[in-house]
Amino acid sequence: MTMEPLTRAEAIDQLVTETGRGPEVAEAMVRDYLDETSDRLGYSVHRWGLDTGDVAEIRRDYEWVDYERGETPAQARDRAAEYAADWSDVAAVSDPEESPGYAAHIDRQTTTWAARAQTFEPVDDFERARHAVAAAHGPDPVYQADDADIAEADGWSS
Repeated sequence: MTMEPLTRAEAIDQLVTETGRGPEVAEAMVRDYLDETSDRLGYSVHRWGLDTGDVAEIRRDYEWVDYERGETPAQARDRAAEYAADWSDVAAVSDPEESPGYAAHIDRQTTTWAARAQTFEPVDDFERARHAVAAAHGPDPVYQADDADIAEADGWSS
């Protein structure tokens, strides 16, 4: 398996496409991954490049629905909402000046669980192709990919 190098922006775009999450959530996912990796190694890796393996690992870290125990996505969102509320309660009684690092952790946890509580739908192959075509044509919001463009992007055209 070859690991394709990616810029941070490409990794975020790939996470948006693959998870159906918004860019802000994908950015937080990348930041948390880099923070955790930095903590584990003992030095900052925020200037390091990312690759497709990193994106796969980030995505796995956020596959938090407990399917093995029969949890549905709706139940997982309810659980996430409870966790977000719990972290919000912790934030209300914590003193950020006393422990700025812990305050940042509380903030990340609250934001992460609140994002997980939002309704999300995985992006299907057709929508993923539509994103790829739109990305290839630049940020012009007027451009609308048609079925022929999508087929060409996915290699379906003859």
